[in-house]
Amino acid sequence: MLKRRRTQKLKRNVIYSTATRRRVMLRKLHKKIIWRRRMFAMQQMAEIEIKPIAS
Repeated sequence: MLKRRRTQKLKRNVIYSTATRRRVMLRKLHKKIIWRRRMFAMQQMAEIEIKPIAS
């Protein structure tokens, strides 16, 4: 399973930023998370496709 990334740095940055900036940062973070999950899913699917051929 995917490891959780630490959000301490994000929280530190959020404290001193405006509401708009906070929203943008969270959106960027969310996009990264979705991207990583999609890549992980593709990797899993590739492994499943390879296994039946090998066995």
